Amino acid sequence: MTSAKISLSIFSPYVLRNAFNSAFISLGISQPIVSIVSLSTIRGNLTLYTMPDFDCEFLIKHSATLASVLVANKMPSLTSVIKNENWYKVLVHGIPFRDFDTPTGMQLILDEIKTFNSGLTPIGTPYWATSREKRLSGLQLAGSVVVAFPNENQANRAIKNKLYIAGISARAIKFHNISSTAQCINYASFSHLDFLCKKDPRCILCGENHVTSQHYCSTCKVKGKKCSHLTPKCVNCKEAHTADSKLCERYIALKNASVNLKQAIII
Repeated sequence: MTSAKISLSIFSPYVLRNAFNSAFISLGISQPIVSIVSLSTIRGNLTLYTMPDFDCEFLIKHSATLASVLVANKMPSLTSVIKNENWYKVLVHGIPFRDFDTPTGMQLILDEIKTFNSGLTPIGTPYWATSREKRLSGLQLAGSVVVAFPNENQANRAIKNKLYIAGISARAIKFHNISSTAQCINYASFSHLDFLCKKDPRCILCGENHVTSQHYCSTCKVKGKKCSHLTPKCVNCKEAHTADSKLCERYIALKNASVNLKQAIII
């Protein structure tokens, strides 16, 4: 939304959502348009989700209205409104903190890629995948940055050929956008995939500390499967059902939050 960070102490999704919708009511639009307002704590962007009858093009058309609401609510001024495109992202490893963990570091990464990697045109603003705590800990000298490209071909080239940044050849891998309801087979939690998981296993059936395939019923000798003797326990909500149950309140909450939503990102 802006180059200035939004303070969490003044950010209220409820207040902003109502303020946006009230502004549109004053334009003669009686039904709600904005359903959700979220803030990226990493990049400082606002993301607006619209009701199904509207889309991000509508918000872009009325960007002046959005800007006036932000000013009225003492938020940083709006710089632009863009659609959330399906960019192709890579995770670039080995980016030195000393040179790039600075106010202009992300722009410098864009400049480095464009200058020293022929034909690559990264888009958007890169951001650290390595947490701020780790970057400031002094225990490591480099971390990982997420970089977006406009098409899959460029992203694949970056992965195959590496990226020349800061005088080094930086390894890039595919950045995985994980669905909020994706479930890790190894750890049983959501928004988490098993092939990336480094956590200790938890059983989807009984919640104990073993992989599901090793679950064993001493009565009927069934291994890795449900049986009539199972006492299920969900590791996510602690209720008496298996962790992959569609009745899990955690699963239902995540699914409902992502249904029938369109979005536009204010940058």
